[in-house]
Amino acid sequence: MKLAGGFAGRLAMLEFLKSIFGENIKAASYEYPVETPVYIRDNYDLQLLLWDKYSCVLLSPNSHSWRLPALKKQFVNFCTLCTVPCALYLDGLTAQQRRNLIESRIPFIAESQQVYLPFWGCFFYEKCVPAPVVGESMAPGTQLVFLYLYYNVQNRNMNQTDLSKKLRLSKATCSRAIRDLVGLEIIAIKKEGTNSWVVPRFDKPEFLRKAYARMKSPVKRVIYLKGDLTGLQFLQSGVKALSSISMVGAKEYDRGLAVTTRTALTIPAEYIISKREFEDFGGLAVEVWNYDPELLSENGRVDDISLLLSLENDPDERIQMGLDEIRKKHGLPIKNDE
Repeated sequence: MKLAGGFAGRLAMLEFLKSIFGENIKAASYEYPVETPVYIRDNYDLQLLLWDKYSCVLLSPNSHSWRLPALKKQFVNFCTLCTVPCALYLDGLTAQQRRNLIESRIPFIAESQQVYLPFWGCFFYEKCVPAPVVGESMAPGTQLVFLYLYYNVQNRNMNQTDLSKKLRLSKATCSRAIRDLVGLEIIAIKKEGTNSWVVPRFDKPEFLRKAYARMKSPVKRVIYLKGDLTGLQFLQSGVKALSSISMVGAKEYDRGLAVTTRTALTIPAEYIISKREFEDFGGLAVEVWNYDPELLSENGRVDDISLLLSLENDPDERIQMGLDEIRKKHGLPIKNDE
């Protein structure tokens, strides 16, 4: 029987254990002790590791969002319920985490070929997982994934493949976005059998509050066009979008349309004018976005949070009063009350 969880990693680890302890190492199922608390049953998987006449229970978190202090405390509590030695089984381990566990005398096995079983033996391969580095601001792909999760927070059955397809992101970009959001401790990966679900760690509005400080305007640049362009898809944005959901009145020269970078590249050069020409003779002010606004659009306009971010630093008091309506709607602090 194989170790539970990710097939390839666990099978390789079982083979690695055999190289240390011999071919008699086996894995078997193990039932939760009767008095096991619900928080352990819900958040950990169990396996029994057998080596000749010896046995050891492996306690494995079913989410990548575990935190070391809680993990250690829950492990110690579980050990009091078992009649055989116990150890943690972890997908990955940083050098700092490994040192802390050893200093705390907590046995563990990690897929990075780290084995600390004082009752059997120890082996350390000097290659630990680096601690995740998260930038001050979200990358555009990360922000897009976060916003999609926020607007669909009630859907707890989304995985990386679903997100990649729905948001038209490459697997690498989507994987990086999920890794960043896990690093920010605002989402978790919940394992159920062979499935790994992307799950928000908070409900609304706390989910948005935890992330908002790292979010930024999706507007990459503004271009100016003369006249209307047929055949191109525009979404209402900027002050004109705000005027459709608040008491703010849009002026003639306010920004009002959003497109993707890809769409902007298809606009014929002869339609593009300078900002000065736009101010003198009129036309269209078009925002070029870092991610596709249509993926989050509402009724022909850009989504609330992206709209808020795009106008967040506008000094016009009337605009900030209009944005306060969005802030109230989504449980964010009112700007003048901060």
